[in-house]
Parts: sequence; C-alpha cells; structure tokens
Amino acid sequence: MRFGRMIATAGGAAALAGMVALGGPAAWAQDATPEAAETAAARPAHIHTGTCDEVGEVVAPLTDLTGAVGDRVGQARRAIPAESSYTNVPLTLDAILGADHVVNVHLSAEEIGTYIACGEIGGSLSPEGAIIIGLRELNDSGFTGIAYLAPGADGASTDVSAFVAPTLDEGRNRGGGAEETPATAETPATEVTPATAETPATDETPATDETPVIADGTPAEGGMEIATPEADS
Repeated sequence: MRFGRMIATAGGAAALAGMVALGGPAAWAQDATPEAAETAAARPAHIHTGTCDEVGEVVAPLTDLTGAVGDRVGQARRAIPAESSYTNVPLTLDAILGADHVVNVHLSAEEIGTYIACGEIGGSLSPEGAIIIGLRELNDSGFTGIAYLAPGADGASTDVSAFVAPTLDEGRNRGGGAEETPATAETPATEVTPATAETPATDETPATDETPVIADGTPAEGGMEIATPEADS
C-alpha cells in the first residue's frame, strides 16, 4: 500500500502524529495514572497563493488542525503534543505545484490574522509522487510542523495532511512534562591538611666549663690559671 494512502484519512493522520509525539515503541509503556488531554483551540489552515513572506489569497481551505482528546497514555508527561488535520483538496498536485502556493496555519478562528506556521509548497517528489514540506515558525508562535501532499485516488484531487507541534520548550510547558534538572553533585569536602610534625626540641646546649680564675679571683685569659708570685717579705 502506498504511504500516501496510509495517512490519507483523518484517523491515519492522527495516528502518525501520535507516533511522532511518542517517539517509538520504547515510549508505549503507560504512565501509572493516565491524564485527560487539554483541548486546544482548533487552528484554521489554508492553501494560499504567494510565499510565507507575502501570503496571498486563499486557494483551498484545509480542515482545522486539532489535537487528540481523551486520556493521555504512554509517556504523556514527556511527549510533546501535536495537532493534525486531513483534507481532500479539489485541485491536482500538478496544479498546486504549477504556481507559488503555501500551506499556512492560523492561531485560531478568533485570531485568524495571526499566522503561526507556514511552508512553501515545492521540492522533490517522493517515489509515490507525493511531496513533503516543512512548516516554519511565524510570529514567534513556538510552533513548527510538516505538510504531506499526495495525488488523490481519483486523479483530480490532492490529499493534504498537515501537522504542527510546539517547539521543545513550548511543548514541555504545554504538556507539563519538563524534565527535572538533575541536582549537581555536592562538592567533595577538601582533605584536611595533616598537621605538621612538631619540631623536635633541640638538644640543650651543654654547659661550658667554668672559666678558671687567677688566685685573686680575676678570670684568667684563655682559661689558664696563672699563679701570682708571693711578694718578698
């Protein structure tokens, strides 16, 4: 079965968005307590003439992009929620590619003049004859996405699947799944510098021999005892 037909239903588009958000088989284990998903406002989208810098007239309206509702499953606290839509447009893909066209997503029906994501339709065709484009962020919306355009089964229309999702930071804030910043390891205590050994006491200076004195009590030079001759009587 051609990949284009696999996602050419609203259910298929939602399934693809779910697989992208969950990140693969390892993400399919459920959290202990499922939570209900918040319902986001539907986002109108259209194929316009022109470029994303100069969006022109609406050529074909697309189904509003919406997020899935119901209990949140899998790694709901970490997954980034995505919104999607599927539309069968009564224009051939060749006609769309034959002039400058864009896929443009709006913030909401109430704020239709605020564009959140847009992509010029063009590039290389896949082996199935489809084209996949990126939808870049506009007006600091925090949203990016992709659009998949494939020839319709009737040969006279185009199947358009569009997806948008908040960027990583926005997605964490909206989904409540910001990862906790791991605590930094405590700085190990510096080693205590061991006390230096006490300086051993120096040997006591040995007492010097007593200086010899001469007979009358006067110290003798050089430590020699000098006898004093007796006076003649």
